[in-house]
Amino acid sequence: MPFKIKNLLPGAWELTKDEQYELFSLHVPTVWQQVAKTLAQKRFNLLGRGYPSAPVYSLDPIIAASFPRIIQTVRNGWQRPGVPWILATERAELSNLPDLIKDWLREEFSYCLGDDEVESSLNKLDDNVWEWENKPISFPLQLPPNNPYGIDIRWRAIPDYMAGEFLKNPQVTFGWNNEYQLTFYQVVTLKPGAELMSWPPYRVPLIKKEKQVGTADISFVIRFKLQTVPWRNQPMIYHQLSIRRWITESIERWPYRGATVFIGDERRWLDGQKQPFCFISLPIKQITTQAGREARWQRAISELLKINDSPLPDPDSLASEPIYNWSVFGAAPTGIQAAIAYDSRHLGEFPCFSGVSPLDLASLDSAIQNKIEQENLSFRRIGEGVRKSGKYTPFWELGKPQKKGSSEPKNHDDLSTPMLRPKIAAPATFRHTENSPHTILILWETQKCRDALVAEICKLLSLSPQGETITYETLTGFTGEETLYRNQDVCLRIRTQHVSDITGKLDVDDPEAEGNNRQQKRITLIDKRIHQITSYLPQSEGLSGALVEIKPKKYFFLPESDPKLAVRIGVMQAGYVNQHIHALTTAKKNDEESITKKSTNRVQRAVTDLLRQFGILPAPLIDFEKDAIDPNMWLTCFYVLRRTRKTTASNKASIVALMVRVNPIKGTVQITTPTLFATQGWVSYSAGLGYLLTEKWEPNSSADETTGDTSDAQQFSDTKSEQKFLNKFVTDCLRDCLSTSIEEEKHPHVLFMAEAINARTMLTWLQNPQLPANNLPDELKRHMTESEINRLSVVRLRVPGDGEVPVAIAKGSPGSRTNGLFCWQGVCDDDATALYLSMRKLLNTEQGTNTLQQKQSRLDNGNLQAGNPKPLEIAVIHHPSIERDKLACFIHNLRDRWPYFANEVSLPLPFPLAISAKQYAVSAKDRVESVDLEEEEDSEESVD
Repeated sequence: MPFKIKNLLPGAWELTKDEQYELFSLHVPTVWQQVAKTLAQKRFNLLGRGYPSAPVYSLDPIIAASFPRIIQTVRNGWQRPGVPWILATERAELSNLPDLIKDWLREEFSYCLGDDEVESSLNKLDDNVWEWENKPISFPLQLPPNNPYGIDIRWRAIPDYMAGEFLKNPQVTFGWNNEYQLTFYQVVTLKPGAELMSWPPYRVPLIKKEKQVGTADISFVIRFKLQTVPWRNQPMIYHQLSIRRWITESIERWPYRGATVFIGDERRWLDGQKQPFCFISLPIKQITTQAGREARWQRAISELLKINDSPLPDPDSLASEPIYNWSVFGAAPTGIQAAIAYDSRHLGEFPCFSGVSPLDLASLDSAIQNKIEQENLSFRRIGEGVRKSGKYTPFWELGKPQKKGSSEPKNHDDLSTPMLRPKIAAPATFRHTENSPHTILILWETQKCRDALVAEICKLLSLSPQGETITYETLTGFTGEETLYRNQDVCLRIRTQHVSDITGKLDVDDPEAEGNNRQQKRITLIDKRIHQITSYLPQSEGLSGALVEIKPKKYFFLPESDPKLAVRIGVMQAGYVNQHIHALTTAKKNDEESITKKSTNRVQRAVTDLLRQFGILPAPLIDFEKDAIDPNMWLTCFYVLRRTRKTTASNKASIVALMVRVNPIKGTVQITTPTLFATQGWVSYSAGLGYLLTEKWEPNSSADETTGDTSDAQQFSDTKSEQKFLNKFVTDCLRDCLSTSIEEEKHPHVLFMAEAINARTMLTWLQNPQLPANNLPDELKRHMTESEINRLSVVRLRVPGDGEVPVAIAKGSPGSRTNGLFCWQGVCDDDATALYLSMRKLLNTEQGTNTLQQKQSRLDNGNLQAGNPKPLEIAVIHHPSIERDKLACFIHNLRDRWPYFANEVSLPLPFPLAISAKQYAVSAKDRVESVDLEEEEDSEESVD
């Protein structure tokens, strides 16, 4: 099936002629600017944190909700005189605007400055000074900005223009026989792009084993977003299709972190005028009051709607009756309608799988193409993807398939995940004595889990017990059992010790605990628990790891009471890299109780994840016959982790980034950071993980950039010097690799990879406008010799996050899936450059009857997985000694070279090592995770 598909149709479109957008502007009166800035400065002085300027990031969604025809808000409009704040396609009556903004200022500042302070400032404001500019401003859509303020409306206006054309005939049919007709409406947003949503929700059947077991209410969501690619001057519009799932049963309580509600209305809230029916997303927040936690709407919006005599539904009433005035199919929507969107903040799993089928994507793609042709719209598709990869050859030998219907357990050496096979895992683990584990500690709560982990370790690593089991005692008097195991000439010590209370709840309601709220008490209690853990465990020797049985997240009703972060930090501080596992579940069969297959998979995964934290890889990892690439090549990648906090010594925060390198001949892994490289150079993977815990991380910080290439990057102190510092760090690491032999004394080659969304804020040459074509960036080149330059290949990758990579449709075969490497022809301005789209194979759990089939829509069955892999974009920047297509194919193949997973991964080796390292880039002050990674893993691919 896969290789009959030779071409892909990217979901990418361009504007073929210039269109003019006439926009009306609204300026913030000077006194209003000054009052907002003064209040922000007073709050900053009082709290010592935040920003001393008007926080318009919280005002923009409110103003957008009240007036949907806003194309753009300009943040500087509240800071600089003369800069417009609002640009809109039409003008609204402004008599209610002053009260809306005052309510926003009250909600923003009263809690810390007090009502009297805020009201005295608001009394200085004149409600009558707000007015639109008389004449609209004309903005061209195809040309860069040419106005005094550098305002570029294209990122909102072009998608808005395409969505507007789409809404002139808003019906789209889905399904193999076009049996589902959905009507789409605008969703108001000030984020770049435009969003449309089908309404009313479609009730999807949930079918399991040919029987309907329930229903779920969903809407299809279309997004149009302007994106850029390297080596192309004009931006393009990408379309995306997803689903939004709705809560229809009453909920006992609102989520602790609030929820998102979509409100549909045919009235403009700012002035009550009639408008086309559209949706606005509003947050419901949980506010702490004297009576406890209370769900509330934003004050400014709620008060505005009361003025217009169309109040929002009471949050408690909406929670008990979530289907609020929904319209029905075939009838035009009227009045205020409300729907609660399901997301990870809500407890429990939603019965309908996320995602749409390939057929749904093809249906939307065809609808867009038909509209363009039939209505002569000024858009056209950009290029096609042409297959470059040949017949798939597995790198590791495939295991023998089990006979259909066989109840016999599968031979472990036939499992699809390479590192689950003893013949691969055991030699890899003990190949290099200096990197072999010395001790594995099992901290158990249930004997079943302990015994299953010991059995799996022995089976996987071909170990046999040597001698008697002895009892050991820790320095603080706790006891455990120790057994020596042997694999030929290599020994491994396994220790087992009851977990005691180190995984128990943190008592965040303890009145004696230091702190004014649960989060503050959590920080204190985590520090105490870390100290308790380090004193409880036996002293580590050599390379050591621990498997810890922990309680699932649902056990911790208060999220702050979850001690998992303390376990991660404390066990590592005691000298053990650590992997966590939940208690195993059992089932009775023929009066015998046995561990379920799902639990067996979790045991297997826990053990192999611990081996991964030891930095163990099989070797070799490059095969010249399969890859057509010389194995004498370091595989390296750069990955930004997060920010550190300011210290008294430096008064300067910094970004911490990892460099990872893999020796593909020996299978060794090393990592380093800027601080480590300056003092120790490259260190082993496990040592590097331990080092990450010593960094003083800014609580809850993330250094990942999630905005587009041309959007404002996150502002922080000394950005330029930090970029220069990290570029030098990368250069020094690469030069060290280029001078370090992989085998014998041959000069090695180096493959360097970076992922755009993660790294481009720091390595600015990765941004689309600056990406070099067939050359090294000057930031690297200026420090290298000619010999080094000729042995270095550089590749930029880009994941589909935030819709930055287009969807891809199998040409000529709607609903089909394919995999392989495709060259996106016709997208770059110069034929000397090329972009590639890498399509991964389906996961084991996405194959067969688990997944929507070629002729199925998501609307046919909500109980099947979408099975819709997204492309990975590959841009080959510099390839002096390797042909471009060949190098791109090799990068694609490296997605299948991660031995801890049965299928291809989102980013090629060695990225999975860098991404997993984030588990140790944590702070005791971080908020509790909203998603339990162990539970998340359970929902992912089963091992076999």
